[in-house]
Amino acid sequence: MIVTETELEPKHLNLWKKGILAVEQKNWEYAVSLILPIVKEVPGFLDGRKVLRSAEGHLAGSGRKFSFGGGLFKGSSKKDPWEIIADLEENVFQKDPFNASANQQLYDLGMRVQFPDLSAFALETIRMGQPDNTKNMHTLAEHYMAHDQPEKAGEIYRAILKADPKDMTSLKGEKDAAARSSILRQGWGNDGDFNKVKKNSDEANLIEMLSKQGRTHEQTEQLLAHFINEYNKDQTNLQAVKAMAQLYDELEQTENALAFYEYAVSLNPGDVALVRRTELIRDKFQDAQIQQMEVDIESNPGAPDLEEKRAQLAEIRRQRASAVISEAKARVDRNPTDKALRYDLGQAFFNASMFTEAIPELQQAKGNPNIRTKAMLLLGRCFERKNMNDLAENALSEASKELAIMDNTKKEILYELALVNDKMGRRDQYLEALKEIYNNDYGYRDVAQRVESSYQ
Repeated sequence: MIVTETELEPKHLNLWKKGILAVEQKNWEYAVSLILPIVKEVPGFLDGRKVLRSAEGHLAGSGRKFSFGGGLFKGSSKKDPWEIIADLEENVFQKDPFNASANQQLYDLGMRVQFPDLSAFALETIRMGQPDNTKNMHTLAEHYMAHDQPEKAGEIYRAILKADPKDMTSLKGEKDAAARSSILRQGWGNDGDFNKVKKNSDEANLIEMLSKQGRTHEQTEQLLAHFINEYNKDQTNLQAVKAMAQLYDELEQTENALAFYEYAVSLNPGDVALVRRTELIRDKFQDAQIQQMEVDIESNPGAPDLEEKRAQLAEIRRQRASAVISEAKARVDRNPTDKALRYDLGQAFFNASMFTEAIPELQQAKGNPNIRTKAMLLLGRCFERKNMNDLAENALSEASKELAIMDNTKKEILYELALVNDKMGRRDQYLEALKEIYNNDYGYRDVAQRVESSYQ
């Protein structure tokens, strides 16, 4: 059902590229005029619909001047749901993108045409316009759970609990989502039938214990002993190997965890999620090695081989950065149009202090609406590291304006924006960014100290 950028016909791809350029130039009206025809003709192009809605939001008033009422759209008399959806885009969302009734109708239509991702997008749009609407958030979380996206459901339940810690439905929902996420990560239930996984009580108890978040150290060791026994019976038992890798990681035995994750990959090399998890554990193991070397160097400043150890540490860091970049480049080479992979490569370059190389990758990553603000934040940091402070300020300001909700990402962007303005000697803008955080989160970093000291 979902159509990706690479699947667009040449005429639509040409419009899409022009539309993204218009977005980057903040030419919202032109962007809408370019992307709207694509979305109407290719309704499965969900990324395009997301960018379109963002542009419409800016055009209508930066997400702050929308009406959230209204009845059902009159075009609902049409028989074809896709025609109704096209009419909603043409006649409602252009002027009122966060209209709750219209988005609720879009949700219903998405379910009628068996396009749950479109339905989720409709509810997410309502959430963006009405962040305190917990009824809508409950519907969204239930939708994600019903369509095997428990991590997203957990995120929604946590947001509800932040607003209402006594919401018992969300407390239970968050626990269920966490359990289901763990089961999916371990490769169980891939056939979509969770009941089949629980085919007997013993197996169900093991799965429940493995996915339990508050498990004790003793329970973890007992689970590990069980799966070691299963592994000794059959060393090609992928389920046991993956469970052992997870449990060793939880017990902070990272070297053992890495060995079993790598072995699991050799048993199932096509599992992309497993490969990525193995890479993360490898990074964790190497980080621990580097940290231990740093401690040894700092605790023995008079050691005769101090310079040799420092050189060895520098070489390990260089090799580590080179390996991460090589892996990221390889993923991009396999799928050069994937903006998320471009972001990963840009981040790898940034971590290696290769800011010039990171910039073009992050500029491309901005084309993915799901990571656009993250890419702009990192892009701003690249410009700042190169002392191109005016460009850093532009990137961070743009990223801040695109986020209507004061979440952790926006706080981070505003904090970086404040520091850049401080470097440029723009004291008023520096304090303005900090005060925006201060008014929402007194305890964020050293914001309170910075703001309050300005009044002394």
